[in-house]
Amino acid sequence: MDSYETAVAHNSVVTAGTDPVLTTPFLVLGGTLPALAGISCRTTPGAPCAGILMLGPVTPERLAEALIEVPDPAVPIADFAGNQGLRCDFASERLDRAAIAADRAELTLLRIAYSRDAAIEASFAPDSSLLVDYRLLGRISVARQRLEALADLDLLRRHFFTRTHACGRCASARLHAYEACPACGSGNLVDEPIVHHYRCGCQAPESRFTNGRLLVCPKCRRELRHFGVDYGKPGIAVVCRGCGAVEDEPVPNFACLDCAAVTPSADSSPTDWYHYDLTEEGIRALHDGRLPRLDIAPVLQRYGRAFSPREFSLLAGEALRVSRRYERPFALARLTVANIDQLRRELGPVAVDSAFRLAIDASVGLLRDSDFVTPDGPASMLIGFPETSAALAAKVLDRVKKEVAVVVAAPLEIAVTIAEGERASALLDHG
Repeated sequence: MDSYETAVAHNSVVTAGTDPVLTTPFLVLGGTLPALAGISCRTTPGAPCAGILMLGPVTPERLAEALIEVPDPAVPIADFAGNQGLRCDFASERLDRAAIAADRAELTLLRIAYSRDAAIEASFAPDSSLLVDYRLLGRISVARQRLEALADLDLLRRHFFTRTHACGRCASARLHAYEACPACGSGNLVDEPIVHHYRCGCQAPESRFTNGRLLVCPKCRRELRHFGVDYGKPGIAVVCRGCGAVEDEPVPNFACLDCAAVTPSADSSPTDWYHYDLTEEGIRALHDGRLPRLDIAPVLQRYGRAFSPREFSLLAGEALRVSRRYERPFALARLTVANIDQLRRELGPVAVDSAFRLAIDASVGLLRDSDFVTPDGPASMLIGFPETSAALAAKVLDRVKKEVAVVVAAPLEIAVTIAEGERASALLDHG
């Protein structure tokens, strides 16, 4: 009978030697969790867990029982055993930390906003080098990057908060802004009236006309007696007390409060910060337990005829050897959704992700049991057709394109490449 294990708390402590180590707890079904740094499981039913890992065959009843036991029935589920027909947020052939962590951090951010029924609001944090943080999230690493990624997927809606600039040396946003002389960089600036001597046309800051209590033109040496008759004051100039330069406009500089480096504003890196609230698409992604990522690999993994690229290459290579030796037909095809980027711009990532999944389901559903597939990039897959000529494979794929056009509302453009014999070998090598 398979093990029913769960960690006792989100910050459970496991002893490794004599040092306590904080671990992330998971409920494990259908197998035993191998040793993974930072990952733990325990045999205490009903305790909180970060997710459910299916490591072997699991029945629908077993999964339903587990979901009743865990405190959070919306907990993410990852399948590493090829279970068919069960709820699954992530599937993979290989269990490692990267696989377990897939989408978990992003879904956690969505769940925090949803469970608190509140926006994820930015606020100033003078003691942080970033100058801004999100109190609802705490100072987790790369919070802004994850929030921006979710906003790019239309799962969060942005509301502008502020713009910060980064130090060119240490990247801190704790900067002191000041006006500087463009000539020498000094901040020792003063505003002075400009004096215009009508008779000789000389214009200069007033300090250059001052001679005791009199005004004397520095150019022609005549005394200026009557304002509006001998001279006027048409404006203000910025004068540097350090080098004496006269400028119409000083330049803004940033002095870093952490490393004392000075960065001209033109060379600083600006960062826009936002408040975020959930969209309807974000709530849907949270309920589904997955993000709308346009990647064919995790969708294909649900099918028994889908193989890893290495396994596919071995199967296709053997089929090609049989084809050459016994003069039997074998065709290889590549299907690519050619207008993914355009549709994503026009329809948004959520709608395109849904269409993408429907298209893959329709495509694989029309294949025979003997056919086999593998991902060949985020929006492309290879299909092997044993005992099938290129002409017959083209007919199959024509039916696939027609079926996709029927079941998918989005106008997906499916590009098809078909090869047979040595051309199939070249296509396989290229792929």
